[in-house]
Amino acid sequence: MSASLPQSNVSTSSLNLKDVRHQRVIALNGTSNFRDLGGYSTPEGAIKWGQVYRSAHLADLDSTDQQTLQHLGVQRSIDLRGARECKKRPYDFDFITRQACSIEPVVAQLVDSMVVEQGEITTDQAHAYMQAMYTSFYTDHISQFQHVFEHLCTHTEPTVLHCTAGKDRTGFAVALLLDALGVHHDDILEDYLLTQAHYHPVLQPEKGVDLACMKILWGVSAQYLEASFKQLRQQYGSVRTFSEQRLGLSEIKLFELKQRLLNNFC
Repeated sequence: MSASLPQSNVSTSSLNLKDVRHQRVIALNGTSNFRDLGGYSTPEGAIKWGQVYRSAHLADLDSTDQQTLQHLGVQRSIDLRGARECKKRPYDFDFITRQACSIEPVVAQLVDSMVVEQGEITTDQAHAYMQAMYTSFYTDHISQFQHVFEHLCTHTEPTVLHCTAGKDRTGFAVALLLDALGVHHDDILEDYLLTQAHYHPVLQPEKGVDLACMKILWGVSAQYLEASFKQLRQQYGSVRTFSEQRLGLSEIKLFELKQRLLNNFC
């Protein structure tokens, strides 16, 4: 199960680099869905611009893209891709320190197994596999999301979180971060769904996976994040309590994170 990333429809070479600051979406030639998490409001202050970004993978950044990231001050990345994905599309930029927090693509494994077993998958199965992946984030991949928060709490340099498409693994990590900082749930969902507007992979049917299923597997749907957060609230009382009890985001660490990421905090 694969898809190719589209070329950005706006070339950064035509932009004045200073103009990309304080923009939610930053157009790059070699990747898509690159977004600044700044500007979202919380009861304790808005999130600072230029501190945390989210994106699809960075392996195809050209020299202009790299200049743009350097201009933005990006010095660290948190790579949520699985080991095979990283080996297939590696990157090594002098100005970025990469931190691997590998989460294997569960959906691809489920799809491949079902195609071998039954010859094809249905759209209902595609939706079920997507939801199963989100469930696995908070049941099977606690340590990886712990490392995400540890990294963000420890390092103060501007950081980009990414996986392959920048939608599911990255989307869940970013949703946890925004929730911890106090961003309203409606804004968290809005940020999550922005992928629909800024990630358009080139899709082709594959053996056992028709185009309708491919659109589900490479798209985003509010139901996946909503169902996951609902389950966390039922089990822990709140998503914040889950982050504290399971991801190690103590009150002290959260205070330090807010000091770093929120405007006018304390």
